[in-house]
Amino acid sequence: MQTPWHEKLLLYRLYRDRDPDAFGELYDRYAPKIYRYVYFKVSTTTEAEDLTAEVFLKTWEYVQRHADNPEKRIENFRAFIYRLAKNAVVDHYRQRREASILAEDSVLEKVSMPEEMSAVAKVTLASDMATVEIALKGLKDEYRELLILKYIEGYATHEIAKILEKQKGAVRVGIHRALAALREEIEKIENK
Repeated sequence: MQTPWHEKLLLYRLYRDRDPDAFGELYDRYAPKIYRYVYFKVSTTTEAEDLTAEVFLKTWEYVQRHADNPEKRIENFRAFIYRLAKNAVVDHYRQRREASILAEDSVLEKVSMPEEMSAVAKVTLASDMATVEIALKGLKDEYRELLILKYIEGYATHEIAKILEKQKGAVRVGIHRALAALREEIEKIENK
Protein backbone atom coordinates (compact mmCIF):
# COMPACT_ATOMS: atom_id res chain seq x y z
CA MET A 1 0.00 0.00 0.00
CA GLN A 2 1.24 3.46 -0.79
CA THR A 3 2.12 5.71 2.10
CA PRO A 4 1.43 9.41 2.54
CA TRP A 5 5.17 9.88 1.90
CA HIS A 6 4.86 8.16 -1.45
CA GLU A 7 1.97 10.46 -2.28
CA LYS A 8 4.00 13.53 -1.28
CA LEU A 9 6.84 12.30 -3.51
CA LEU A 10 4.41 11.95 -6.42
CA LEU A 11 3.13 15.49 -5.82
CA TYR A 12 6.71 16.75 -5.69
CA ARG A 13 7.49 15.06 -9.04
CA LEU A 14 4.24 16.38 -10.44
CA TYR A 15 5.05 19.97 -9.58
CA ARG A 16 8.80 19.91 -10.19
CA ASP A 17 8.77 18.01 -13.49
CA ARG A 18 5.11 18.26 -14.46
CA ASP A 19 5.49 14.49 -14.60
CA PRO A 20 2.49 12.79 -16.23
CA ASP A 21 3.61 9.42 -14.81
CA ALA A 22 3.32 10.79 -11.28
CA PHE A 23 -0.17 12.03 -12.09
CA GLY A 24 -0.93 8.63 -13.60
CA GLU A 25 -0.01 6.92 -10.35
CA LEU A 26 -2.25 9.28 -8.39
CA TYR A 27 -5.01 8.68 -10.93
CA ASP A 28 -4.65 4.89 -10.61
CA ARG A 29 -4.84 5.18 -6.85
CA TYR A 30 -7.83 7.51 -6.62
CA ALA A 31 -9.91 7.07 -9.79
CA PRO A 32 -11.80 3.98 -8.54
CA LYS A 33 -12.52 5.67 -5.21
CA ILE A 34 -13.69 8.91 -6.82
CA TYR A 35 -15.81 6.96 -9.29
CA ARG A 36 -17.48 5.03 -6.45
CA TYR A 37 -18.04 8.24 -4.47
CA VAL A 38 -19.59 10.01 -7.47
CA TYR A 39 -21.59 6.93 -8.49
CA PHE A 40 -23.34 6.80 -5.14
CA LYS A 41 -24.34 10.42 -5.61
CA VAL A 42 -25.55 10.31 -9.23
CA SER A 43 -26.44 6.59 -9.53
CA THR A 44 -25.73 6.19 -13.23
CA THR A 45 -22.54 4.72 -14.60
CA THR A 46 -22.34 7.13 -17.53
CA GLU A 47 -22.65 10.24 -15.38
CA ALA A 48 -20.26 8.84 -12.78
CA GLU A 49 -17.65 8.10 -15.45
CA ASP A 50 -18.04 11.55 -17.01
CA LEU A 51 -17.81 13.37 -13.68
CA THR A 52 -14.81 11.29 -12.59
CA ALA A 53 -13.00 12.15 -15.82
CA GLU A 54 -13.92 15.81 -15.34
CA VAL A 55 -12.51 15.79 -11.79
CA PHE A 56 -9.15 14.42 -12.93
CA LEU A 57 -8.99 16.74 -15.93
CA LYS A 58 -9.60 19.74 -13.64
CA THR A 59 -6.96 18.43 -11.25
CA TRP A 60 -4.38 18.13 -14.06
CA GLU A 61 -5.24 21.62 -15.32
CA TYR A 62 -4.97 23.02 -11.78
CA VAL A 63 -1.54 21.45 -11.31
CA GLN A 64 -0.30 22.78 -14.65
CA ARG A 65 -1.66 26.26 -13.95
CA HIS A 66 -0.20 26.51 -10.44
CA ALA A 67 3.02 24.47 -10.71
CA ASP A 68 5.17 27.56 -10.26
CA ASN A 69 3.17 29.00 -7.36
CA PRO A 70 4.04 27.25 -4.06
CA GLU A 71 1.09 28.89 -2.29
CA LYS A 72 -1.40 27.21 -4.64
CA ARG A 73 0.11 23.73 -4.56
CA ILE A 74 -1.95 20.76 -3.41
CA GLU A 75 -0.81 19.61 0.02
CA ASN A 76 -3.41 16.88 0.63
CA PHE A 77 -4.27 15.24 -2.69
CA ARG A 78 -7.06 13.08 -1.26
CA ALA A 79 -8.88 16.00 0.34
CA PHE A 80 -8.39 18.10 -2.80
CA ILE A 81 -9.71 15.45 -5.18
CA TYR A 82 -12.75 14.64 -3.02
CA ARG A 83 -13.57 18.34 -2.73
CA LEU A 84 -13.43 18.63 -6.52
CA ALA A 85 -15.64 15.55 -6.84
CA LYS A 86 -18.16 16.99 -4.40
CA ASN A 87 -18.23 20.27 -6.34
CA ALA A 88 -18.59 18.41 -9.66
CA VAL A 89 -21.65 16.57 -8.33
CA VAL A 90 -23.17 19.82 -7.05
CA ASP A 91 -22.56 21.47 -10.43
CA HIS A 92 -24.03 18.45 -12.17
CA TYR A 93 -27.28 18.67 -10.21
CA ARG A 94 -27.39 22.42 -10.58
CA GLN A 95 -27.22 22.02 -14.35
CA ARG A 96 -29.78 19.24 -14.50
CA ARG A 97 -32.27 20.82 -12.11
CA GLU A 98 -33.86 17.44 -11.50
CA ALA A 99 -35.11 16.34 -8.12
CA SER A 100 -34.17 12.69 -8.58
CA ILE A 101 -32.37 10.46 -11.00
CA LEU A 102 -33.26 6.84 -11.77
CA ALA A 103 -30.34 4.45 -11.56
CA GLU A 104 -29.23 2.68 -14.75
CA ASP A 105 -27.28 0.10 -12.84
CA SER A 106 -27.65 -1.20 -9.33
CA VAL A 107 -24.87 -0.89 -6.79
CA LEU A 108 -25.37 -4.63 -6.29
CA GLU A 109 -23.74 -5.27 -9.67
CA LYS A 110 -20.55 -3.70 -8.35
CA VAL A 111 -20.33 -5.96 -5.28
CA SER A 112 -18.84 -9.42 -5.53
CA MET A 113 -20.13 -11.97 -3.10
CA PRO A 114 -17.82 -14.58 -1.58
CA GLU A 115 -17.84 -17.93 -3.41
CA GLU A 116 -18.37 -19.90 -0.20
CA MET A 117 -21.72 -18.22 0.57
CA SER A 118 -24.82 -20.35 0.15
CA ALA A 119 -27.43 -19.32 -2.39
CA VAL A 120 -29.84 -18.38 0.41
CA ALA A 121 -27.21 -16.21 2.09
CA LYS A 122 -26.44 -14.49 -1.23
CA VAL A 123 -30.12 -13.75 -1.85
CA THR A 124 -30.53 -12.42 1.70
CA LEU A 125 -27.43 -10.24 1.40
CA ALA A 126 -28.54 -8.93 -2.00
CA SER A 127 -31.95 -8.09 -0.57
CA ASP A 128 -30.40 -6.28 2.40
CA MET A 129 -28.05 -4.35 0.12
CA ALA A 130 -30.93 -3.33 -2.14
CA THR A 131 -32.82 -2.06 0.90
CA VAL A 132 -29.81 -0.04 2.06
CA GLU A 133 -29.30 1.36 -1.44
CA ILE A 134 -32.93 2.51 -1.63
CA ALA A 135 -32.72 3.93 1.90
CA LEU A 136 -29.52 5.84 1.07
CA LYS A 137 -31.27 7.51 -1.85
CA GLY A 138 -33.98 8.67 0.54
CA LEU A 139 -31.51 10.56 2.74
CA LYS A 140 -30.51 14.20 2.51
CA ASP A 141 -27.41 14.70 0.37
CA GLU A 142 -25.36 15.70 3.41
CA TYR A 143 -26.21 12.48 5.26
CA ARG A 144 -25.68 10.29 2.20
CA GLU A 145 -22.28 11.88 1.62
CA LEU A 146 -21.17 11.28 5.21
CA LEU A 147 -22.24 7.63 5.15
CA ILE A 148 -20.59 6.98 1.79
CA LEU A 149 -17.30 8.49 2.93
CA LYS A 150 -17.36 6.69 6.29
CA TYR A 151 -18.73 3.23 5.51
CA ILE A 152 -18.27 2.70 1.78
CA GLU A 153 -15.00 4.56 1.23
CA GLY A 154 -13.73 3.73 4.73
CA TYR A 155 -12.37 7.13 5.71
CA ALA A 156 -11.73 8.10 9.31
CA THR A 157 -13.65 10.99 10.84
CA HIS A 158 -10.67 13.36 10.69
CA GLU A 159 -10.18 12.56 6.98
CA ILE A 160 -13.85 13.25 6.25
CA ALA A 161 -13.53 16.54 8.12
CA LYS A 162 -10.66 17.56 5.81
CA ILE A 163 -12.52 16.50 2.68
CA LEU A 164 -15.71 18.35 3.64
CA GLU A 165 -13.88 21.24 5.34
CA LYS A 166 -15.79 20.73 8.60
CA GLN A 167 -14.87 20.28 12.24
CA LYS A 168 -14.35 16.69 13.45
CA GLY A 169 -17.11 17.10 16.02
CA ALA A 170 -19.57 18.24 13.37
CA VAL A 171 -18.68 15.20 11.24
CA ARG A 172 -19.18 12.82 14.19
CA VAL A 173 -22.58 14.33 14.98
CA GLY A 174 -23.51 14.28 11.30
CA ILE A 175 -22.63 10.59 10.99
CA HIS A 176 -24.67 9.79 14.10
CA ARG A 177 -27.68 11.66 12.70
CA ALA A 178 -27.19 10.11 9.26
CA LEU A 179 -27.22 6.61 10.76
CA ALA A 180 -30.41 7.41 12.67
CA ALA A 181 -32.01 8.73 9.48
CA LEU A 182 -30.85 5.63 7.57
CA ARG A 183 -32.42 3.36 10.21
CA GLU A 184 -35.70 5.27 9.84
CA GLU A 185 -35.59 4.94 6.05
CA ILE A 186 -34.89 1.20 6.29
CA GLU A 187 -37.79 0.76 8.72
CA LYS A 188 -40.11 2.60 6.31
CA ILE A 189 -39.03 0.35 3.46
CA GLU A 190 -39.37 -2.84 5.49
CA ASN A 191 -42.81 -1.85 6.82
CA LYS A 192 -44.25 -1.30 3.34
